[in-house]
Amino acid sequence: MPRRKLVAGLVLAAGSIAGALYLRQQLAESGRERVGLYFADGTLLELDPNETATEELLARARELFVSARPEGL
Repeated sequence: MPRRKLVAGLVLAAGSIAGALYLRQQLAESGRERVGLYFADGTLLELDPNETATEELLARARELFVSARPEGL
């Protein structure tokens, strides 16, 4: 019986560690800007954030959002 408790405790600890690592990864990625291209057939192509073209698209998107923002906000 004590062996089962030990195994259960180890499984619980491993699951907790895995969950914490997953949440950390999700939080780190949530603040990152991304470029995704949606096509008419419903597919999505996410561009590599390290590409020069992706950074150019992000810069243009930022400009569009700033110009579309109403005065005073």
